[in-house]
Amino acid sequence: MSIKVTQLKKSFKMFKRQAGLKNAFTSFFNRKYETFHALKGIDLNIDDGEILGVLGENGAGKTTLMKILIGLLYPTEGDVFVDDYVPSKRNKDFLRQISIVMGQKNQLWWDIPASESFLLNKQIYNLSDVEYKDSLDELVTLFDVSEKLDVQVRRLSLGERMKMEIIAALLHRPKIILLDEPTIGLDVIAQSKIRDFITYYNQEHKSTFLLTSHYMSDIEKLCKRVAVIHQGIKLYDGQFSTLIDNINPTKKMMFEFQNLPSKAILKELEEKYTFTLENNILTTHSPEKIIPEMLADLFAIEKPTSFRLEDLPVEDTMKSFFENPDEFI
Repeated sequence: MSIKVTQLKKSFKMFKRQAGLKNAFTSFFNRKYETFHALKGIDLNIDDGEILGVLGENGAGKTTLMKILIGLLYPTEGDVFVDDYVPSKRNKDFLRQISIVMGQKNQLWWDIPASESFLLNKQIYNLSDVEYKDSLDELVTLFDVSEKLDVQVRRLSLGERMKMEIIAALLHRPKIILLDEPTIGLDVIAQSKIRDFITYYNQEHKSTFLLTSHYMSDIEKLCKRVAVIHQGIKLYDGQFSTLIDNINPTKKMMFEFQNLPSKAILKELEEKYTFTLENNILTTHSPEKIIPEMLADLFAIEKPTSFRLEDLPVEDTMKSFFENPDEFI
């Protein structure tokens, strides 16, 4: 199933008042409202079977977009189509094809085992015994949580709860899965298992995924394409690797000399390049296009004991982007 969003806008009317008893009494008779524009004309196309990452700071409009796509919110303006369905109409056939997991909200019943909630979903989606068993067995095996099915949800760890949330959302094998920060607060092992699962499920069932995450490792390992939303406006839509290259065109190189070059040779290098030298190790942060020329000059001096090229960590790259997005887009 494909998704097409055209000039999507969403505004909220927000009540505001100052603190204090007097202001509370005054606002009772004279309420003041402010309009908040969460989405400001978003265009977005998502192909069938694609994993799209949606990036943005808190309050950028990511969750609002997801809620509109699943039909929980009505657009203020614009059109949204999931194949031939309009999400806000909440068509039953449409609802059987889509699911959402929100990392900061629980969908399972807190005081009963997850297996009980799974049975409830079986009835809601009218799954046959065979469909239910096949789907549940596959998901439980992939997540390795068979021993936790009959444990109260409240007694599960955060990672185990998130796995159960995903199982509940995928029991009816939807074609479109919306994941809103599914790895938030999880340890690195649980994050890795969820990423591996998403990759497998996408390849096995050709499902379409829309993923938001503040962990750039999630996006880097799962999404070739990303859309960046900032203050309700789409700033970028394209390859994630291209975005990273645009934000951070420099690379870090470390070149370890066997023998420290003479002062004359170092002076020649300093006239062409910017670097530091400590304990026979030359370190530079330079544009990628300069690195080959610099390496050629260094190898002409002598073969190194070792050398290494590194990109700036993706987390740091995206941090610099969100601090001043206009500089890069």
